[in-house]
Amino acid sequence: MNLIRYLTLSIGLSLLPNISFAGPAEQAELSDISDRQEQLNLKRDWAKYRLEKSQHDCYDKFFTSSCLDKARLIHRQEIKEIRAQEIPMNERERVLKSIIKDERDAERAANQADQAKAEQRAVNVKDFEQKKIDQQQRQQDLEKRRTDSEVRAKENKKSGPF
Repeated sequence: MNLIRYLTLSIGLSLLPNISFAGPAEQAELSDISDRQEQLNLKRDWAKYRLEKSQHDCYDKFFTSSCLDKARLIHRQEIKEIRAQEIPMNERERVLKSIIKDERDAERAANQADQAKAEQRAVNVKDFEQKKIDQQQRQQDLEKRRTDSEVRAKENKKSGPF
């Protein structure tokens, strides 16, 4: 039964990477993949729990080593089935994420190529440079006032009435 499900899933997922447009369907598929991944993580956690429980039970038996080996073998088989489901799902997730990333990059390139936005960026850069120059000027004025105040403080001490 698991083999049939795996084959169906892998064939279905291998046909899907031919789609090359991103949209709400891809976002929904990504959320579906994340939900399935959570379920597989839960199965993996239960498999780990069963392994630890069976290992704990093995220490009460006389043939501890063979019992531990059997427990590990069962655990490896469970993990193998889970991994067989994860591999095609992870491949599809990578394809979907790359499609979405490519679309975002194309949108960014289109936005950067837009003349009005390019002019706005140039104005923003010019404003930023002016703000940096103003900040440097304020910093220089502040340092000058500090040195002047120190000099005045020394002069005031020297010219005291006493």
